[in-house]
Amino acid sequence: MRVQHQNLFSLAVPEGWQFFADDHGGSLITPCQTAVLHIHSEGVSDPAELPNLTRMLAGFLTLHHKPVATDELLSIRVPGALCFAYQYAESERAVRLWILGNEKAWAFLNFQVSFEKEPTYRTAVDQLIRDFQIFG
Repeated sequence: MRVQHQNLFSLAVPEGWQFFADDHGGSLITPCQTAVLHIHSEGVSDPAELPNLTRMLAGFLTLHHKPVATDELLSIRVPGALCFAYQYAESERAVRLWILGNEKAWAFLNFQVSFEKEPTYRTAVDQLIRDFQIFG
């Protein structure tokens, strides 16, 4: 099943997962309810002043994890958008973050799961990101 949110993005929901929309995106809950992929998306108000995606992600990481330079972010190929990622371990959780966007919209995605469950969901989450469509 594919869901679309407010003409900002669409994504394929894997079998057994549930999507719960909110005002700025939503959350995808895994079948066993042991992990969540949270999505926050916004339209770009002025295409002449696009958000600097790498600075946004590095700034978020600096505030919530540790200082991270923009050149430490991984660039990922996603059709129709620029995409950057970072992952880290915190306590007993694996955390994966992505920011992607184009001249029309951007989205921040945050996946958190326990270390023991991370291998179970890695392939599905990688596929979600590859298939994620930001509109533009």
